[in-house]
Amino acid sequence: MTISLAQNAARVSYSVSEGATQTSFTVSFEFFDDADLNVYVDGTKKTLTTHYSVSGGSGSTGAVAISVTGATGGSTVVITRDIALARTTDFPTSGSFQIATLNTELDRFTAIAADLKDSVDRSLQLTDYDAAATLVLPAVNDRKGKALIFNSSSGNVEAAFQVVSAAVNVSTLDVGASATASVAVSDGTATFALGLPTGATGATGATGAAGGGMTNVVEDTSPQLGGNLDTNSQNILIDDAHFIGDESGNEQIVFQTTGSAVNHLEITNNASGSNPILSAAGDDTNIGIALTPKGTGEIVIAAGNLNYGGTAVSSTGAELNYLDALSRGSLIYGNASAATAVLTKGGAGTVLSSDGTDISWSAILTNAALTGTPVEDIYALSGTSVALEPDNGSIQTHTLSGSTTYSDAFSAGQGITLMIDDGSAQTVSWPTMTWVNNGGAAPTLATSGYTVISIWKVSSTLYGALVGDGS
Repeated sequence: MTISLAQNAARVSYSVSEGATQTSFTVSFEFFDDADLNVYVDGTKKTLTTHYSVSGGSGSTGAVAISVTGATGGSTVVITRDIALARTTDFPTSGSFQIATLNTELDRFTAIAADLKDSVDRSLQLTDYDAAATLVLPAVNDRKGKALIFNSSSGNVEAAFQVVSAAVNVSTLDVGASATASVAVSDGTATFALGLPTGATGATGATGAAGGGMTNVVEDTSPQLGGNLDTNSQNILIDDAHFIGDESGNEQIVFQTTGSAVNHLEITNNASGSNPILSAAGDDTNIGIALTPKGTGEIVIAAGNLNYGGTAVSSTGAELNYLDALSRGSLIYGNASAATAVLTKGGAGTVLSSDGTDISWSAILTNAALTGTPVEDIYALSGTSVALEPDNGSIQTHTLSGSTTYSDAFSAGQGITLMIDDGSAQTVSWPTMTWVNNGGAAPTLATSGYTVISIWKVSSTLYGALVGDGS
Protein backbone atom coordinates (compact mmCIF):
# COMPACT_ATOMS: atom_id res chain seq x y z
CA MET A 1 0.00 0.00 0.00
CA THR A 2 1.25 3.45 -0.89
CA ILE A 3 0.65 6.37 1.52
CA SER A 4 0.96 9.96 0.26
CA LEU A 5 1.83 12.51 2.93
CA ALA A 6 -0.06 15.20 0.99
CA GLN A 7 -3.20 13.05 1.07
CA ASN A 8 -2.75 11.66 4.56
CA ALA A 9 -3.39 14.64 6.87
CA ALA A 10 -3.42 13.05 10.32
CA ARG A 11 -6.32 15.19 11.57
CA VAL A 12 -10.07 15.45 10.91
CA SER A 13 -12.66 17.75 12.55
CA TYR A 14 -16.46 17.51 12.85
CA SER A 15 -19.11 20.01 14.05
CA VAL A 16 -22.19 18.85 16.00
CA SER A 17 -25.07 21.33 16.07
CA GLU A 18 -26.53 22.50 19.38
CA GLY A 19 -28.94 19.89 20.74
CA ALA A 20 -28.14 17.37 17.97
CA THR A 21 -26.60 13.94 18.77
CA GLN A 22 -24.01 12.12 16.61
CA THR A 23 -22.60 8.71 17.53
CA SER A 24 -20.15 7.81 14.72
CA PHE A 25 -17.27 9.82 13.23
CA THR A 26 -15.31 8.68 10.15
CA VAL A 27 -11.50 8.48 10.38
CA SER A 28 -10.48 9.50 6.86
CA PHE A 29 -6.76 8.76 7.26
CA GLU A 30 -4.93 5.43 7.63
CA PHE A 31 -4.02 4.15 11.11
CA PHE A 32 -2.79 0.84 12.48
CA ASP A 33 -3.82 0.40 16.11
CA ASP A 34 -6.78 1.76 18.11
CA ALA A 35 -4.28 3.55 20.38
CA ASP A 36 -2.92 5.48 17.37
CA LEU A 37 -5.92 7.86 17.61
CA ASN A 38 -6.56 10.84 19.91
CA VAL A 39 -10.18 11.97 20.27
CA TYR A 40 -11.08 15.47 21.57
CA VAL A 41 -14.61 16.83 22.28
CA ASP A 42 -14.71 20.60 22.76
CA GLY A 43 -11.01 20.58 23.64
CA THR A 44 -11.24 17.72 26.17
CA LYS A 45 -9.26 14.56 25.38
CA LYS A 46 -11.32 11.38 25.70
CA THR A 47 -10.15 7.93 26.85
CA LEU A 48 -10.19 4.82 24.64
CA THR A 49 -12.73 2.18 25.78
CA THR A 50 -13.95 4.52 28.57
CA HIS A 51 -15.45 7.13 26.24
CA TYR A 52 -15.11 5.71 22.73
CA SER A 53 -14.29 2.64 20.64
CA VAL A 54 -12.50 2.29 17.28
CA SER A 55 -13.20 0.21 14.20
CA GLY A 56 -11.04 -0.23 11.10
CA GLY A 57 -7.33 0.60 11.13
CA SER A 58 -4.52 -1.94 10.47
CA GLY A 59 -3.28 0.35 7.70
CA SER A 60 -6.75 1.49 6.58
CA THR A 61 -9.26 4.17 7.45
CA GLY A 62 -11.97 3.52 10.04
CA ALA A 63 -14.41 5.12 12.45
CA VAL A 64 -14.72 6.29 16.05
CA ALA A 65 -17.91 5.41 17.96
CA ILE A 66 -18.71 8.05 20.60
CA SER A 67 -22.01 9.76 21.51
CA VAL A 68 -21.76 13.56 21.32
CA THR A 69 -24.70 15.92 21.89
CA GLY A 70 -24.05 19.47 20.75
CA ALA A 71 -23.64 21.92 23.64
CA THR A 72 -24.85 25.53 23.60
CA GLY A 73 -23.56 27.01 20.34
CA GLY A 74 -22.59 23.57 19.06
CA SER A 75 -19.70 21.17 19.76
CA THR A 76 -16.47 20.28 17.90
CA VAL A 77 -15.03 16.78 17.65
CA VAL A 78 -11.35 16.49 16.54
CA ILE A 79 -9.63 13.15 15.75
CA THR A 80 -5.84 13.09 15.31
CA ARG A 81 -3.25 10.37 14.78
CA ASP A 82 -0.26 9.99 17.09
CA ILE A 83 1.61 6.73 16.35
CA ALA A 84 4.16 5.73 18.98
CA LEU A 85 7.71 6.28 17.71
CA ALA A 86 9.02 2.68 17.79
CA ARG A 87 10.18 -0.07 15.44
CA THR A 88 7.86 -3.04 15.81
CA THR A 89 9.45 -5.42 13.28
CA ASP A 90 12.96 -6.96 13.10
CA PHE A 91 13.87 -8.71 9.82
CA PRO A 92 15.98 -11.92 9.80
CA THR A 93 19.45 -11.79 8.33
CA SER A 94 18.71 -14.79 6.09
CA GLY A 95 15.81 -16.75 4.79
CA SER A 96 12.70 -15.57 3.00
CA PHE A 97 12.09 -11.81 2.80
CA GLN A 98 8.80 -10.73 4.50
CA ILE A 99 7.54 -8.25 1.93
CA ALA A 100 4.12 -7.63 3.58
CA THR A 101 5.71 -6.96 6.97
CA LEU A 102 8.20 -4.57 5.36
CA ASN A 103 5.38 -2.70 3.62
CA THR A 104 3.48 -2.35 6.90
CA GLU A 105 6.59 -1.08 8.67
CA LEU A 106 7.29 1.43 5.90
CA ASP A 107 3.63 2.54 6.02
CA ARG A 108 3.97 3.14 9.79
CA PHE A 109 7.12 5.21 9.26
CA THR A 110 5.37 7.24 6.56
CA ALA A 111 2.37 7.77 8.88
CA ILE A 112 4.71 8.82 11.72
CA ALA A 113 6.32 11.33 9.32
CA ALA A 114 2.84 12.64 8.50
CA ASP A 115 2.10 12.97 12.24
CA LEU A 116 5.32 14.94 12.75
CA LYS A 117 4.53 17.13 9.75
CA ASP A 118 1.09 17.90 11.28
CA SER A 119 2.78 18.95 14.55
CA VAL A 120 5.42 21.04 12.73
CA ASP A 121 2.79 22.76 10.57
CA ARG A 122 0.95 23.84 13.74
CA SER A 123 4.06 25.18 15.51
CA LEU A 124 5.74 28.60 15.53
CA GLN A 125 8.07 28.67 12.49
CA LEU A 126 10.44 30.92 10.64
CA THR A 127 9.94 31.56 6.94
CA ASP A 128 12.38 29.94 4.51
CA TYR A 129 13.84 33.31 3.61
CA ASP A 130 14.51 34.27 7.28
CA ALA A 131 18.27 33.78 7.16
CA ALA A 132 19.62 34.69 10.60
CA ALA A 133 16.76 34.92 13.14
CA THR A 134 16.40 32.31 15.86
CA LEU A 135 13.46 31.14 17.99
CA VAL A 136 15.60 29.76 20.80
CA LEU A 137 14.04 30.81 24.16
CA PRO A 138 16.07 32.70 26.77
CA ALA A 139 17.27 30.72 29.78
CA VAL A 140 14.51 29.75 32.23
CA ASN A 141 15.59 32.19 34.97
CA ASP A 142 15.76 35.01 32.43
CA ARG A 143 12.20 34.45 31.20
CA LYS A 144 10.37 33.78 34.48
CA GLY A 145 7.44 36.19 35.00
CA LYS A 146 8.12 37.92 31.70
CA ALA A 147 6.56 38.12 28.26
CA LEU A 148 8.18 37.03 24.98
CA ILE A 149 8.91 39.77 22.48
CA PHE A 150 10.98 40.02 19.34
CA ASN A 151 14.09 42.15 19.23
CA SER A 152 13.54 45.27 17.14
CA SER A 153 16.85 44.77 15.28
CA SER A 154 17.57 41.04 15.05
CA GLY A 155 14.02 39.71 15.35
CA ASN A 156 15.23 37.11 17.86
CA VAL A 157 13.06 36.04 20.79
CA GLU A 158 13.61 38.03 23.99
CA ALA A 159 12.05 38.07 27.46
CA ALA A 160 10.62 41.40 28.65
CA PHE A 161 8.61 42.53 31.66
CA GLN A 162 4.89 42.56 31.00
CA VAL A 163 3.03 45.72 32.04
CA VAL A 164 0.86 45.01 35.09
CA SER A 165 0.53 48.53 36.51
CA ALA A 166 0.81 52.13 35.39
CA ALA A 167 1.80 55.46 36.85
CA VAL A 168 1.26 58.96 35.53
CA ASN A 169 3.47 61.96 36.21
CA VAL A 170 2.01 65.30 35.17
CA SER A 171 3.99 68.49 34.94
CA THR A 172 2.88 71.97 33.87
CA LEU A 173 4.50 73.87 31.05
CA ASP A 174 4.55 77.56 30.25
CA VAL A 175 1.61 79.21 28.55
CA GLY A 176 1.79 78.54 24.82
CA ALA A 177 4.22 75.61 25.10
CA SER A 178 3.54 72.36 23.22
CA ALA A 179 2.23 69.41 25.19
CA THR A 180 4.67 66.52 25.72
CA ALA A 181 4.16 62.81 26.41
CA SER A 182 6.46 59.81 26.95
CA VAL A 183 6.32 56.36 28.52
CA ALA A 184 8.93 54.13 30.17
CA VAL A 185 8.51 50.51 31.36
CA SER A 186 10.43 49.12 34.34
CA ASP A 187 9.72 45.99 36.41
CA GLY A 188 6.22 45.67 34.95
CA THR A 189 5.22 49.31 35.55
CA ALA A 190 4.56 51.70 32.68
CA THR A 191 5.23 55.27 33.75
CA PHE A 192 3.61 57.98 31.61
CA ALA A 193 5.09 61.47 31.72
CA LEU A 194 2.74 64.20 30.52
CA GLY A 195 3.59 67.86 30.11
CA LEU A 196 0.52 70.12 29.91
CA PRO A 197 0.63 73.80 29.02
CA THR A 198 -0.77 76.17 31.65
CA GLY A 199 -4.05 77.79 30.61
CA ALA A 200 -4.11 81.57 30.33
CA THR A 201 -7.00 82.84 32.48
CA GLY A 202 -9.02 85.77 31.16
CA ALA A 203 -10.94 88.33 33.19
CA THR A 204 -13.95 86.04 33.57
CA GLY A 205 -11.92 82.93 34.17
CA ALA A 206 -12.21 81.60 30.60
CA THR A 207 -9.16 79.97 28.99
CA GLY A 208 -7.00 82.44 27.12
CA ALA A 209 -6.33 82.12 23.41
CA ALA A 210 -2.91 80.53 23.91
CA GLY A 211 -3.90 78.40 26.93
CA GLY A 212 -4.28 74.65 26.93
CA GLY A 213 -6.85 74.38 29.77
CA MET A 214 -6.46 73.69 33.46
CA THR A 215 -4.80 70.50 34.65
CA ASN A 216 -7.36 69.52 37.30
CA VAL A 217 -10.75 70.92 38.35
CA VAL A 218 -9.67 70.66 42.01
CA GLU A 219 -6.96 73.24 41.34
CA ASP A 220 -9.54 75.90 40.44
CA THR A 221 -10.96 77.14 43.76
CA SER A 222 -13.54 79.41 42.12
CA PRO A 223 -14.62 77.75 38.85
CA GLN A 224 -17.19 79.46 36.63
CA LEU A 225 -19.30 78.02 33.80
CA GLY A 226 -19.37 79.59 30.40
CA GLY A 227 -22.77 78.02 29.66
CA ASN A 228 -25.46 75.72 31.03
CA LEU A 229 -24.23 72.56 32.74
CA ASP A 230 -25.57 69.49 30.91
CA THR A 231 -25.25 66.38 33.11
CA ASN A 232 -25.39 64.11 30.02
CA SER A 233 -27.80 61.62 31.70
CA GLN A 234 -25.56 61.45 34.78
CA ASN A 235 -26.31 62.46 38.39
CA ILE A 236 -24.91 65.18 40.64
CA LEU A 237 -23.73 63.68 43.95
CA ILE A 238 -23.74 65.97 47.00
CA ASP A 239 -21.97 65.07 50.25
CA ASP A 240 -23.97 64.71 53.45
CA ALA A 241 -24.89 68.03 55.09
CA HIS A 242 -23.67 70.05 52.08
CA PHE A 243 -25.70 72.62 50.24
CA ILE A 244 -26.56 74.59 47.14
CA GLY A 245 -25.92 78.22 47.96
CA ASP A 246 -26.73 81.66 46.59
CA GLU A 247 -24.21 83.86 44.81
CA SER A 248 -22.94 85.06 48.18
CA GLY A 249 -22.23 81.49 49.34
CA ASN A 250 -25.16 81.34 51.77
CA GLU A 251 -27.10 78.08 52.14
CA GLN A 252 -30.30 77.79 50.14
CA ILE A 253 -30.87 74.01 50.21
CA VAL A 254 -28.90 71.69 52.54
CA PHE A 255 -28.94 67.97 51.71
CA GLN A 256 -28.94 65.40 54.52
CA THR A 257 -28.05 61.77 53.79
CA THR A 258 -29.74 58.57 54.98
CA GLY A 259 -27.48 55.57 54.46
CA SER A 260 -30.20 53.14 53.38
CA ALA A 261 -32.48 55.64 51.63
CA VAL A 262 -35.09 54.25 49.20
CA ASN A 263 -37.62 57.13 49.21
CA HIS A 264 -37.17 60.67 47.98
CA LEU A 265 -38.84 63.84 46.64
CA GLU A 266 -39.55 64.58 43.00
CA ILE A 267 -40.09 68.08 41.60
CA THR A 268 -42.02 68.37 38.33
CA ASN A 269 -42.50 71.57 36.37
CA ASN A 270 -45.68 72.10 34.39
CA ALA A 271 -47.24 73.78 31.40
CA SER A 272 -49.27 76.97 31.38
CA GLY A 273 -52.36 76.76 33.59
CA SER A 274 -51.06 73.83 35.65
CA ASN A 275 -49.22 73.85 38.97
CA PRO A 276 -45.67 72.54 39.47
CA ILE A 277 -45.64 69.36 41.56
CA LEU A 278 -43.69 68.34 44.66
CA SER A 279 -44.31 64.63 45.19
CA ALA A 280 -43.02 61.66 47.19
CA ALA A 281 -41.44 58.77 45.26
CA GLY A 282 -39.40 55.66 46.00
CA ASP A 283 -39.55 51.91 46.60
CA ASP A 284 -42.29 51.89 49.25
CA THR A 285 -45.95 51.61 48.22
CA ASN A 286 -47.23 54.39 50.52
CA ILE A 287 -44.95 57.39 51.09
CA GLY A 288 -45.85 60.58 52.93
CA ILE A 289 -44.13 63.98 53.01
CA ALA A 290 -42.93 65.29 56.39
CA LEU A 291 -42.57 69.06 56.83
CA THR A 292 -40.68 69.74 60.06
CA PRO A 293 -40.21 73.34 61.29
CA LYS A 294 -37.36 74.13 63.68
CA GLY A 295 -38.14 74.80 67.32
CA THR A 296 -41.40 76.76 67.67
CA GLY A 297 -41.37 77.72 64.00
CA GLU A 298 -44.48 77.19 61.89
CA ILE A 299 -45.48 76.08 58.42
CA VAL A 300 -46.95 79.22 56.84
CA ILE A 301 -49.53 79.13 54.06
CA ALA A 302 -50.64 82.47 52.65
CA ALA A 303 -54.25 83.39 53.37
CA GLY A 304 -56.63 82.10 50.72
CA ASN A 305 -54.03 79.73 49.26
CA LEU A 306 -55.08 76.47 50.95
CA ASN A 307 -56.88 73.87 48.85
CA TYR A 308 -57.92 70.43 50.16
CA GLY A 309 -58.83 67.73 47.64
CA GLY A 310 -59.71 70.29 44.98
CA THR A 311 -61.84 72.43 47.32
CA ALA A 312 -60.54 75.84 48.37
CA VAL A 313 -60.48 76.38 52.15
CA SER A 314 -61.79 79.89 52.81
CA SER A 315 -61.65 79.76 56.62
CA THR A 316 -59.11 81.96 58.33
CA GLY A 317 -56.51 80.59 60.69
CA ALA A 318 -58.39 82.12 63.63
CA GLU A 319 -61.58 80.35 62.55
CA LEU A 320 -59.83 77.01 62.23
CA ASN A 321 -58.35 77.51 65.72
CA TYR A 322 -61.87 77.49 67.17
CA LEU A 323 -61.82 73.72 66.62
CA ASP A 324 -58.74 73.36 68.82
CA ALA A 325 -59.93 75.70 71.65
CA LEU A 326 -63.54 74.50 71.78
CA SER A 327 -64.55 73.72 75.38
CA ARG A 328 -66.96 71.00 76.41
CA GLY A 329 -70.59 71.86 75.64
CA SER A 330 -69.72 74.87 73.44
CA LEU A 331 -70.93 75.38 69.87
CA ILE A 332 -69.46 76.97 66.75
CA TYR A 333 -71.95 79.15 64.87
CA GLY A 334 -72.24 82.11 62.53
CA ASN A 335 -72.77 85.35 64.43
CA ALA A 336 -74.57 88.53 63.42
CA SER A 337 -71.50 89.63 61.43
CA ALA A 338 -71.58 86.38 59.40
CA ALA A 339 -68.30 85.40 61.04
CA THR A 340 -67.47 82.14 62.80
CA ALA A 341 -67.92 82.45 66.57
CA VAL A 342 -68.18 80.22 69.65
CA LEU A 343 -71.28 79.99 71.81
CA THR A 344 -70.16 78.67 75.19
CA LYS A 345 -72.30 76.14 76.94
CA GLY A 346 -75.41 77.35 78.72
CA GLY A 347 -76.18 77.08 82.38
CA ALA A 348 -77.96 74.18 83.98
CA GLY A 349 -81.62 73.96 83.08
CA THR A 350 -81.29 75.99 79.84
CA VAL A 351 -82.07 75.10 76.28
CA LEU A 352 -80.85 76.43 72.93
CA SER A 353 -83.38 78.78 71.36
CA SER A 354 -83.56 81.09 68.35
CA ASP A 355 -85.30 84.41 67.86
CA GLY A 356 -85.21 83.99 64.10
CA THR A 357 -81.92 85.85 63.81
CA ASP A 358 -79.53 84.59 66.44
CA ILE A 359 -79.33 81.65 68.82
CA SER A 360 -78.92 81.74 72.59
CA TRP A 361 -79.45 79.75 75.74
CA SER A 362 -82.88 80.14 77.41
CA ALA A 363 -84.42 78.80 80.57
CA ILE A 364 -86.59 75.69 80.32
CA LEU A 365 -90.31 76.55 80.45
CA THR A 366 -92.14 75.41 83.56
CA ASN A 367 -95.91 75.13 83.97
CA ALA A 368 -96.30 76.00 80.30
CA ALA A 369 -99.87 76.33 79.06
CA LEU A 370 -100.83 74.92 75.66
CA THR A 371 -102.93 77.35 73.70
CA GLY A 372 -105.13 76.09 70.90
CA THR A 373 -105.67 72.54 69.68
CA PRO A 374 -102.66 70.35 68.84
CA VAL A 375 -102.63 68.95 65.33
CA GLU A 376 -101.42 65.40 64.83
CA ASP A 377 -99.83 64.02 61.64
CA ILE A 378 -102.05 61.63 59.66
CA TYR A 379 -100.31 59.12 57.39
CA ALA A 380 -101.91 56.72 54.90
CA LEU A 381 -100.31 53.27 54.68
CA SER A 382 -100.36 51.11 51.52
CA GLY A 383 -99.29 47.64 50.37
CA THR A 384 -99.49 44.22 52.00
CA SER A 385 -96.08 44.16 53.78
CA VAL A 386 -96.12 47.23 56.01
CA ALA A 387 -93.73 48.54 58.68
CA LEU A 388 -95.56 50.33 61.49
CA GLU A 389 -93.31 53.40 61.81
CA PRO A 390 -94.45 56.03 64.38
CA ASP A 391 -92.22 58.66 62.75
CA ASN A 392 -94.63 58.70 59.78
CA GLY A 393 -97.43 60.11 61.95
CA SER A 394 -99.32 59.56 65.20
CA ILE A 395 -102.52 58.65 63.30
CA GLN A 396 -102.14 56.13 60.48
CA THR A 397 -104.83 54.74 58.16
CA HIS A 398 -104.71 51.61 56.01
CA THR A 399 -107.21 50.32 53.45
CA LEU A 400 -106.36 46.67 52.98
CA SER A 401 -105.80 45.44 49.42
CA GLY A 402 -104.96 41.83 50.32
CA SER A 403 -103.66 39.63 53.11
CA THR A 404 -101.33 41.95 55.07
CA THR A 405 -98.32 41.48 57.35
CA TYR A 406 -97.38 44.25 59.79
CA SER A 407 -93.84 44.60 61.25
CA ASP A 408 -92.55 46.43 64.33
CA ALA A 409 -90.64 49.69 63.67
CA PHE A 410 -91.30 51.24 67.11
CA SER A 411 -88.82 52.63 69.57
CA ALA A 412 -89.54 52.56 73.31
CA GLY A 413 -92.00 55.32 74.26
CA GLN A 414 -93.58 55.65 70.79
CA GLY A 415 -97.23 54.99 69.96
CA ILE A 416 -99.80 55.38 67.15
CA THR A 417 -103.52 55.10 66.50
CA LEU A 418 -104.09 52.69 63.59
CA MET A 419 -107.35 52.82 61.60
CA ILE A 420 -107.89 49.77 59.37
CA ASP A 421 -110.54 49.65 56.62
CA ASP A 422 -111.15 46.01 55.73
CA GLY A 423 -114.10 45.74 53.42
CA SER A 424 -113.18 42.33 51.98
CA ALA A 425 -112.32 40.24 55.09
CA GLN A 426 -108.54 40.10 54.51
CA THR A 427 -106.18 38.18 56.79
CA VAL A 428 -103.81 40.28 58.98
CA SER A 429 -100.55 39.01 60.57
CA TRP A 430 -99.37 41.09 63.55
CA PRO A 431 -95.85 41.40 65.00
CA THR A 432 -95.23 39.94 68.46
CA MET A 433 -97.58 41.99 70.62
CA THR A 434 -99.32 41.92 74.01
CA TRP A 435 -103.05 42.66 73.65
CA VAL A 436 -104.32 44.37 76.80
CA ASN A 437 -108.07 43.86 76.09
CA ASN A 438 -110.26 41.83 73.76
CA GLY A 439 -109.49 38.79 75.89
CA GLY A 440 -105.76 39.10 75.17
CA ALA A 441 -106.29 38.28 71.51
CA ALA A 442 -105.94 40.20 68.28
CA PRO A 443 -109.25 41.78 67.26
CA THR A 444 -111.38 40.59 64.37
CA LEU A 445 -111.54 43.36 61.80
CA ALA A 446 -114.91 44.87 60.94
CA THR A 447 -115.97 44.46 57.33
CA SER A 448 -117.51 47.91 57.24
CA GLY A 449 -116.06 51.13 58.53
CA TYR A 450 -112.76 51.36 60.44
CA THR A 451 -111.40 49.09 63.13
CA VAL A 452 -109.44 51.42 65.47
CA ILE A 453 -106.45 50.03 67.35
CA SER A 454 -104.00 51.79 69.70
CA ILE A 455 -100.39 50.49 69.58
CA TRP A 456 -97.52 51.58 71.82
CA LYS A 457 -94.14 50.30 73.05
CA VAL A 458 -92.73 50.16 76.55
CA SER A 459 -89.10 49.10 76.78
CA SER A 460 -88.94 46.19 74.33
CA THR A 461 -92.59 45.10 74.64
CA LEU A 462 -95.12 46.13 72.01
CA TYR A 463 -98.70 46.57 73.31
CA GLY A 464 -102.01 46.78 71.48
CA ALA A 465 -105.61 47.61 72.44
CA LEU A 466 -108.86 47.53 70.47
CA VAL A 467 -110.41 50.99 70.65
CA GLY A 468 -113.50 50.19 68.60
CA ASP A 469 -114.85 49.35 65.15
CA GLY A 470 -117.48 50.52 62.77
CA SER A 471 -119.73 47.48 62.98
